[in-house]
Amino acid sequence: MSGVRAAGGRLRRAVLRLPLELRLFLALLTTILILTVSMYGLVLLQARDYAENQLRQTLTQELARLGTPGDGLDERLRRAAQGRDTWGLWSAPGQETQFTDGLIRPGPPPGALDRARQGLPAEYRTAHALVVLRAVPGGVVGLAASLDSISAFVLRLCRLNLLIAAVLVTVACGVGVGLIRLGLRPLRRITAQARELSASRLHQRLAVPDSRDDVRALAQSLNGMLDRLDQSFGDLRAEEARTRAFAADASHELRTPLTALGGYLEVLARAPEDRQVQWELLLAARREADRAGRLVEDLLTLTRLDSGETLRPEPLEVRGWLHQLAARVQPIMPEHRLRAEVQGLTQLWVQADPLRLEQALWNLLRNAARHAPQGSTILVQAVQGLDTVTFEVQDEGPGFTSEGLSRGFERFYRAQRDPSGAGLGLAIVQSIARAHGGSAGLGNRPGGGAWVSFTAPAWPRASQALT
Repeated sequence: MSGVRAAGGRLRRAVLRLPLELRLFLALLTTILILTVSMYGLVLLQARDYAENQLRQTLTQELARLGTPGDGLDERLRRAAQGRDTWGLWSAPGQETQFTDGLIRPGPPPGALDRARQGLPAEYRTAHALVVLRAVPGGVVGLAASLDSISAFVLRLCRLNLLIAAVLVTVACGVGVGLIRLGLRPLRRITAQARELSASRLHQRLAVPDSRDDVRALAQSLNGMLDRLDQSFGDLRAEEARTRAFAADASHELRTPLTALGGYLEVLARAPEDRQVQWELLLAARREADRAGRLVEDLLTLTRLDSGETLRPEPLEVRGWLHQLAARVQPIMPEHRLRAEVQGLTQLWVQADPLRLEQALWNLLRNAARHAPQGSTILVQAVQGLDTVTFEVQDEGPGFTSEGLSRGFERFYRAQRDPSGAGLGLAIVQSIARAHGGSAGLGNRPGGGAWVSFTAPAWPRASQALT
């Protein structure tokens, strides 16, 4: 049994290695042969049955024309047999069966004789003849007919059918091969076009045939895959360009504080024994070191967020958390009045990482304090939405320039009036918002000043609460 399965497996693998066109042709040829053999086999069987039925009816009619028994029955039976170039028989109870040609043959089977005596259709077969029996008073008569003529007729019919079948199979195979080639032509065209594709030519698309078949579906699927590949390659190229620009900007930004720090240390090494000068140089070096540290920390934050850093979101009660944050920030910004507001439910909750959420608001508050005039008010507020909570910081400063409105979230973008920053604060805010599944926006207030906002998911979501 295992040998049969192994042989079947080898045959299946051998067939699968054949070209598709040849496999389709073999499948078509096998189907045509099976249908042809089945159809002509059935025709031959029906033709043989029809010929035997005609012969049986003829013999029955001949026996019926013998008439009633009498002195002339034997002679009439002999003449009927000689007229058909065959033989007849007479069987009487208690006597041996007599044949008209005088030859010794096996007698009729008892069952056939019993059926004939009962008036039922009765017959039996010898090696080359069909014998029909009929009961008459005093016995049973029979008339034989040779089956060789029927066999010869069936043989001639079989040869004729084989010739016709060969012609039909040849014509059907020719038509089938033409249809197969015609059907596979679009597939060959798609294969040739696919071979010409490369990473630099992903913008090209495969020709979609007009037919409504699997080839059209295949071409459409491949074009959809090419669209996704082209989009992916485009995203990779854009990401590579952003990475290079980011690396270049980061190198440039880090070079400034490190160069200044090295200069201060070099001057400090040659400075006179003046404690005031040394102290000022140390403070300047400390500022540059802090600036470089903040820049490195911001770059690390962006890198972690871009790489899909796992946040630790938890439900936060917004009103109490925001007022506590404002209370901690106010002493650090004594030149400004900080006001916290919450618009929405008394118990407004957000699902967010508290450290990243606080980092985003810290960045916005530092930017607002840097640009807003002394004594002005900085508003930090949370506004309830359907499924989100919007955090927004407003100031009374000069607002964004037209360039700042379009490029404010770009990394390392700095307004001309703020050359001291690294240009990463708003980019970090946007990355934090996206990491929470939200978005960030900015604009100018109608009465003067700027606003920057970002969203975080509410907890629980209104859509979930309704269900």
